[in-house]
Amino acid sequence: MGAMDLLVNEVESRFGLGGAKAGSLLAAVLSLIQEQSGGLSGFLDKFRRAGLSDTVSNWLSGGTPTPVSADSLQSVLGSQTVSNIASRVGLPASTAASALGFMIPRLVQTLAPGGAIPTRLPAEAISYLTGATGAVAAGARGAVHAVEQSNMRRWLWPLLAIIAAFLLFYWLWPKAKPAAFNVEDEIRNASNKAMAALNILKPGYSPSDLSSALNLEIINFSSGSAQIPDYSAPFLDKAAEIIKVGPSGMTIEVAGHTDNTGDAASNLALSQQRADAVRNYLIQKGVPAAELTAKGYGDTKPVATNETEEGKFRNRRIEFSAH
Repeated sequence: MGAMDLLVNEVESRFGLGGAKAGSLLAAVLSLIQEQSGGLSGFLDKFRRAGLSDTVSNWLSGGTPTPVSADSLQSVLGSQTVSNIASRVGLPASTAASALGFMIPRLVQTLAPGGAIPTRLPAEAISYLTGATGAVAAGARGAVHAVEQSNMRRWLWPLLAIIAAFLLFYWLWPKAKPAAFNVEDEIRNASNKAMAALNILKPGYSPSDLSSALNLEIINFSSGSAQIPDYSAPFLDKAAEIIKVGPSGMTIEVAGHTDNTGDAASNLALSQQRADAVRNYLIQKGVPAAELTAKGYGDTKPVATNETEEGKFRNRRIEFSAH
């Protein structure tokens, strides 16, 4: 599983998206980078011009890939661009903005390891633009071009009638209701993906590969508690094993986050206790203490809305940042 796949899986797990939608979001960002922004350097210049130079520098230095807020993202890309991406992928604009804000910093660190900005996208990234989705789009453009160049206008109106009938059938046909959000399923699926990602890491892996794998796990503490849930023990055991064979000099920040329930001061203290609990567990499993730091951020860095139980669930999290 490559870095792009890990990123898609992380976004899919974090925001409860289907793999196709998460992959389409990634393809949309890569398209902006390659076709509209003059490469990654031009894409990052958009953020700098929007007053986010320090944020970009932090990404390139390997710091914590802090999500970009929806407002900041719209000021960089334009609200219409974000809305168009959301419409094509089939997501609410707010969800798409949150997912993109989470994805872009991690994508930048994947594309520019060590802060070295490439002049062209790597082959793995190009595959998201030239794979099945890209082929369908290219085929559609070719078909339109053929119709325009041919002198067979007599087929145009029947063709439009068929398309209109198909669209009418699609919108009138009863849609299946989306599956209800289930905490147990989310946790189980996330744990399976995280363990699979850790199992493929070999000595010599990069810090960004480790961060991507670790952040697939959902460590969901009970309300008001800093007790690590039992189901996370196998994951943390495996994480400790992998960290111990990591690159020399690597350090890892364990970051604690909460939803906005309660007052900010209590949330900050609770998030620090949770981060400390995970750090102490890893130390007990043999990870050198000097390689681990713990920091609580309270409710200051949400990755989803706090207006729903699902959003609050996703905001109560532990994040790892290796560098």
